[in-house]
Amino acid sequence: MHVRSTLNRYRLAVAFQLRNWLLRHGYHSTPSFLIIGAQKAGTTALYYYLAGHPSIAPSAEKELTFFAPEIFANWPQHPRHPILWSGDRAALDDPEMYRRALAWYHGNFPLPHSLRGRLTFEATPEYLYYPRAAQRIFAYNPQMQLIVLLREPVQRAFSAWNMYQRFGEYRPLIYAPRRETRAFEDAIHEEIAQIRAGSAPLEPGYVQRGMYFDQLRRYLGLFPARQLLILDSRELYSRPREVIHHASRFLGLPIFEPEGLEPMHLGDYIGAIPPGARDELRAFYAPYNHALYEFLDRDFGW
Repeated sequence: MHVRSTLNRYRLAVAFQLRNWLLRHGYHSTPSFLIIGAQKAGTTALYYYLAGHPSIAPSAEKELTFFAPEIFANWPQHPRHPILWSGDRAALDDPEMYRRALAWYHGNFPLPHSLRGRLTFEATPEYLYYPRAAQRIFAYNPQMQLIVLLREPVQRAFSAWNMYQRFGEYRPLIYAPRRETRAFEDAIHEEIAQIRAGSAPLEPGYVQRGMYFDQLRRYLGLFPARQLLILDSRELYSRPREVIHHASRFLGLPIFEPEGLEPMHLGDYIGAIPPGARDELRAFYAPYNHALYEFLDRDFGW
């Protein structure tokens, strides 16, 4: 038994070294499409739904955050900080660090021989939100196909606040420093005031992440509309099979009939949205939602 265990460890070590050697010498896969957001809009569910497609091989992890490294600028506790951030700059802005970061990114996808004609992808909600991500993705691959999930912004903000309230319950050394301690109404009232003053930080961005018009305009200013699939998260929740069919057609893949399709999980909330906060958010979002409807020629009914 000891000899067998030693041989297994040796094989794993050799396989790991061989994989790294292949990656260093340019033998790697690249994603054909990305799920770019929005946060708390069902990207995790869609990632796992599509990962089950026989013509798709997913990334090793769902969220790689490669094109939005700014999230790690003031987050030294995160293990990706040294990979994607250095001092006061993103690794993607430094030629030497970019090569290493790119090798790390490609290392998260199946090697070409194992794809056997399948597409590979990842899903990072920060790509829709962080301002420089669209340009970086376009520079990486102007033919990239992009899938966007949008959620009614008031509910999205409350869902995000609930998530940040629990930061630190899992991997506390990494996430506890970003735990939210403010009441929801205080957090959104403060952020709205900062937005109007032009001083709002990107994180946590409860309100700003729901300002979809500006975010989508960045992408549609670079990519042709045919490369973006914009979905309503309500449809993913209520009609997941239809959404998977729609996404399959968008990607040029055969229709996929998943088995044992589980409903999308909406999370466990701390209480309900306070009426005053709901009214404040609805009033704030009204012009942004109207601009989005006009821009996309599509009324989401928010």
